[in-house]
Amino acid sequence: MRLDHQAAFTLIELIAVLVIVGILATTVLIRITPGDADLQTAKNDVLAGLIFARETAMARSDGASTVTFVITSTTDTTIDVQVNGVSINNLNQSYPLILAGDVEITDSEQQLLFTNLGETTEQIITLEESDTSLVINVSGVGYAY
Repeated sequence: MRLDHQAAFTLIELIAVLVIVGILATTVLIRITPGDADLQTAKNDVLAGLIFARETAMARSDGASTVTFVITSTTDTTIDVQVNGVSINNLNQSYPLILAGDVEITDSEQQLLFTNLGETTEQIITLEESDTSLVINVSGVGYAY
């Protein structure tokens, strides 16, 4: 006995359904945890600022410039990259930068001075929003993770 027609889904149909389910799941997760998105955005901003400060210090390798990464937490939490005490403004980013949402940093003010080799003092930066926190470690050679 030979079957001429079998009822089944094609591989393309199955992949399309999986893609749609993945998109819906991602959307639902983002809407369920909006605070985490602000915290992650703030962490990315701090990491980008630290990397920018380190690279700026190494680019000005003459040693005459002082590059400082400053975190202040008064009314709004801000990060700033300064060269000789003046905030940097370039095409891609201007400082000081206000962090997203209600993100706070545990220490009210922190400063990291970068040498012309990109080195700084070891430090732990803790970002908090409501009951969630993220930690950024800065090593002595200037790497932040």
